[in-house]
Amino acid sequence: MNLHLPVNYVSQGECTHYLDLPGNLSYQPHVYELLGFLAERAGVRYIIDIGCGSATKLTAYADKFEIICIDCADALNLARSQVPGATFIEWDLEQGIPDTINDFLSSAVVVCADVIEHLKNPIPLTRALATLSRICPYILISTPDRVRARGILDSGPPANPSHIREWSFDEFGRFLRNSGFHASFFAGHTINTDFHGAKTTTLVISGAQAGRPISGARASVAAITHVFNEQDILSEVIQHLHANGVEVHIFDNWSNDGSFELANSLKEQGLCKNVQRFPINPTSDYEWHSQLQYTSEYAASLDVEWIMHHDADELRYSPWPQVTLSEAFAHIDSQGYNAVDFTVIDFRFLRSSPQVAPPYQSSLNWFEFGRRPGHLKQIKAWKNYRLPVDLASSGGHDAVFEGRRIYPLKFLMKHYPLRSKLQAEKKVFKDRLPRMEREQRERGWHIQYTQFEGTNEIRGWERHTLLPWHSTFFDSEFLVERLSGVGLV
Repeated sequence: MNLHLPVNYVSQGECTHYLDLPGNLSYQPHVYELLGFLAERAGVRYIIDIGCGSATKLTAYADKFEIICIDCADALNLARSQVPGATFIEWDLEQGIPDTINDFLSSAVVVCADVIEHLKNPIPLTRALATLSRICPYILISTPDRVRARGILDSGPPANPSHIREWSFDEFGRFLRNSGFHASFFAGHTINTDFHGAKTTTLVISGAQAGRPISGARASVAAITHVFNEQDILSEVIQHLHANGVEVHIFDNWSNDGSFELANSLKEQGLCKNVQRFPINPTSDYEWHSQLQYTSEYAASLDVEWIMHHDADELRYSPWPQVTLSEAFAHIDSQGYNAVDFTVIDFRFLRSSPQVAPPYQSSLNWFEFGRRPGHLKQIKAWKNYRLPVDLASSGGHDAVFEGRRIYPLKFLMKHYPLRSKLQAEKKVFKDRLPRMEREQRERGWHIQYTQFEGTNEIRGWERHTLLPWHSTFFDSEFLVERLSGVGLV
């Protein structure tokens, strides 16, 4: 039995049976929030909790989904009082998973939260979970990370008397692969309890809809970008889109910094599909509402499969490393989804280093998650049915159309709005606040820069208020936040 533990690791000989009694602490709270988020967006009928314990965290979903609880008799007696309308299956999880749930799997999100460490022989269960991961849209598996919870020199037995053994993050990943999981599952860390908030829990996200695209199919994608004075970053953005298989359509709002001329130069190089001015005549107002309406109408006229409403100061990525946007859109299209949401991270220049030059992906390394209400809903990509979508009602944050199915996992948006002291002060005080005043007054939009009203200087951000960017660290440390937004507010 290869459990991928260190050769000197000592498992618990006899363990205390753990009964998950309802209490003041909520264990794995973000796992269960993510469970509900994925179930709702995937449009499934069932939530299946393998090793449900008291099922306290399932009460929030009892009115939305059919709940199936699987556990021992003592746990199910507690669960019945929490979710009395659920289906209860008494089962010894050391024997794997009962076949009676097979008919429900294709329309179910499955969770197995902090169960595996309690089993003397976890292999039948992990092998059964690997089989489930090829059928159910999403499956969430969590377990304590021994190194984070106990320290790097811990070699067992577990300090928790009800745990037989505990894995480190990398050991658990190898164990699941050896149990039959596809190698492309998502893995990272999440908080242990709502009180402690320590990221000492390993979380794996797998499932038929979560796996890395392997077909090699590519969708035709167009990015529609309105530009006003973004010359310093525009080339970087356009080249990034082109590398991701996306054709670029630029509408310049009468820039005076060379943005229009640069875009035309990139068009001549084959990096832009279309470059033109909008509106027909210059205007002193930003007129974002009319730009959004035009984006919607123009998008419907394009002969492409997918559209992105795309700003001139952002870089977008699929959830899977080295998978282009074109490949990712083709993948989710094949699963029946027709819209994409994005998690926003805003990169900032430091007060200690106010002068920054492009390329900004390498020169700006400190960020914060977008937490304003407008950041939390960024449904800015959609399948092109040749009909206008409603972008304008939400200020461009939410493309609304009939029959919308949002892919459950969010893509990533790296946002670079204020890139240096000089650029930020020109953008905010000259190019944005005066031009946005009318729409801000009439529609309540463009509040992102109101914090600078009454000042004449933008000094930058203190390093200690931001997070350092490292792609591998980001993908694992902020697994739940980046794929769902859970935990950001």
